Amino acid sequence: MHIKVGLLFSFTGTTSITEKGQYDAACFAISQYSKEEHTIEVVTRDICSDPRKAVTEAEALAREGVKVFIGCYTSACRKAVLPVLEKYNCLLVYPTLYEGQEDHPNVFYTGEVPNQQVHTLIDYLMNQYGKRIYLIGNDYIYPRETNAQVKTYIKEKKGEVVEEKYVPFGHREFHQTIQDIILKKPDAIFSTLVGQSVLAFYQTYNQMGLNPEATPIFSPITKETELYAMGTTIGAGHYSSASYFQSLNNPMNKAFVKEYDQFFGERKAISSVMFNTYLGTKILLDAIIKKNSFERDRIFHYMSGKKMETACGTLRIGTKKRHLSRPVKIGKALPNGQFEIVWDSASNIQPRPYRIKQSKKSHVNEIVLNAWGQISEEAIIAISEHRTIQYMSRKAIEMTGFNKGETITPKMLKQIEKTYQVNSYEAKMKTLFLLKPSFEKSFESIYQFGSIQTKNQLFQTELETATIASQSTANVLILGETGTGKEVLARSIHEESDRKDGPFIAINTGAIPKDLITSELFGYVEGTFTGAKKGGSIGRFESAHNGTLFLDEIGDMPLELQVILLRAIETKKIIRLGESKEREVDIRIIAATNRDLEEEIAYNNGFRSDLYYRLNVLSIDIPPLRERPEDVEALAWKFINEFHEIYGDGPKEVDQEVMQLFIEYPWPGNIRELRNIIERAFLLARGKSSNILSEHLPKKIKGYYNRKMPSELSLKDVEKKMITQAILETNNVNEASKKLGIGRSTLYRKMKEFEISL
Repeated sequence: MHIKVGLLFSFTGTTSITEKGQYDAACFAISQYSKEEHTIEVVTRDICSDPRKAVTEAEALAREGVKVFIGCYTSACRKAVLPVLEKYNCLLVYPTLYEGQEDHPNVFYTGEVPNQQVHTLIDYLMNQYGKRIYLIGNDYIYPRETNAQVKTYIKEKKGEVVEEKYVPFGHREFHQTIQDIILKKPDAIFSTLVGQSVLAFYQTYNQMGLNPEATPIFSPITKETELYAMGTTIGAGHYSSASYFQSLNNPMNKAFVKEYDQFFGERKAISSVMFNTYLGTKILLDAIIKKNSFERDRIFHYMSGKKMETACGTLRIGTKKRHLSRPVKIGKALPNGQFEIVWDSASNIQPRPYRIKQSKKSHVNEIVLNAWGQISEEAIIAISEHRTIQYMSRKAIEMTGFNKGETITPKMLKQIEKTYQVNSYEAKMKTLFLLKPSFEKSFESIYQFGSIQTKNQLFQTELETATIASQSTANVLILGETGTGKEVLARSIHEESDRKDGPFIAINTGAIPKDLITSELFGYVEGTFTGAKKGGSIGRFESAHNGTLFLDEIGDMPLELQVILLRAIETKKIIRLGESKEREVDIRIIAATNRDLEEEIAYNNGFRSDLYYRLNVLSIDIPPLRERPEDVEALAWKFINEFHEIYGDGPKEVDQEVMQLFIEYPWPGNIRELRNIIERAFLLARGKSSNILSEHLPKKIKGYYNRKMPSELSLKDVEKKMITQAILETNNVNEASKKLGIGRSTLYRKMKEFEISL
């Protein structure tokens, strides 16, 4: 039997310090099959701590025939690949502790869930140190979902959360956090930081003189590999919990560690997630070989209830859920990088991944909603119980920009609820959201800042921040898609500020050749390089003296030049190219980008975190035009009036259907695209018509217009149509019920109601 295994681990990115060890453990497990009659082909991909990369690599390997995956350390990466597993019917060994609330049929979970690991750690913390706890974690799925359960558990135990703080993925600056901990004086710290953030937090804790005997860190994540990476003495005195520790004193573990070290030819740190990777790889490969099959149900049926003796004790695979029943220990880190076991459950703790029950919403027949979404102009999103988008109507894609298979985060849901009217419904194994533009907001008051006006509440909130920015000297970072008007907003901040009489200098840092950026920003003296102007030239920093410097597309600036920019911003001093004299400049910095800089920092190492935090004193996020349709009509009339001033004459009205289309069109190019389309229509109508008509619009807009066919069918009509179609396609009640996702008895009842016969 030939088994093709895909290893999805991060060799680069913020979590690579942990995942490299998991990769080693998977290779060690697979090596033990090298002498078997079965051949195992290993294909490895670096997913760079990036969910998007994980999806891309998983799908590429699945297309090449990979049926078994191992890895995806973070919950964000795991959730991202679930649609790929479903689409290609693949299996994933997920070997990492995680937040629970999941039991996917294509995943074998060998990591601990919160009731096994986190609750035991909290119990020990409160019994030994006290009930006032400080929560710190990275801002993604695992920390937030875990801490939601931690807060509930602490409350049940009559404890107190003194602070709950989240930092971006890959964050490394913790001085303010440690200062806050010193001020709040918690009894202990509960950390769900991962990757590079773990090292930086513990190192800063140590540098600032905190004492683990007084205020220790309890972390379910920080294990032997992290201790060795940060420096073993730095982690000494802090606590962790798991089923496995390398220091376990039993014959099976001693033999395992010896074999592991012999395989790699050196002494290595072995963590619980590494052991869970080894264990999960062995269990799943054994099952595949035994059953001579990749068929999911056969494999999990064979594994169900299986009991095994391991280096960490007796484990049992759940009969209903794909998790492990296991003993759990709590360890206190020693200066040598190992753990002293201070508590042992002795007996197995059953996994309870679903400790938090999901609230129920109003139920609606799934077939009706699915069918309605296919033929109507409504915006419908179907989200699985694993928070992945399973279905999106065309209108929903246009309104949100989301894609099928994407993982919906709480932040994304909050954004949807802010922007649209949202009705939610519960269908079979999924939640459906019906989105409608909030046109009633058109009757709200207009907020104006400089030359910018809006009726959109979300944008009004952002402009309030812009107003504050104009009254201060703080640096500003403007975020927004291409064409949303970032430079217009930057100029408005300048014109509303005390610096309005000074210069406003704009520079696109992404458009300047790499070798010219330094001279463009800071200037140069005569003779510095071939072609240098006689007498030299001042740079943009000096040109903006006593005014504002607008750095557009800052996310595209080369990484090696960001440190030079950072120094100039911090010191307010520059040195022209070719000289050593420092020159003071009095400028206000406003930067803008269409990139997600936090992701660039965390996943791609494409932007310096220290520069990001220096620029991001006040952040303003401009919503895309598709999220503020109530502003479209006013913008359209503004542009028409502008063109009358430019060209002297032209159409004075806009056809009602065209204006409605302007309001509903998604505008991927945002305000810039709207202005260009209106100018085109204005010129085509000029001298021929007093109205802008649909015939004056480009093909892509008219194509969208022609596709808009409002449905006149009722929900009952839709339901009848879909049942009839399923019956005709299958000619079999059993197959038709499966196709429709309803029971046979329900289908018989519906056939009788609609008078449908086979």
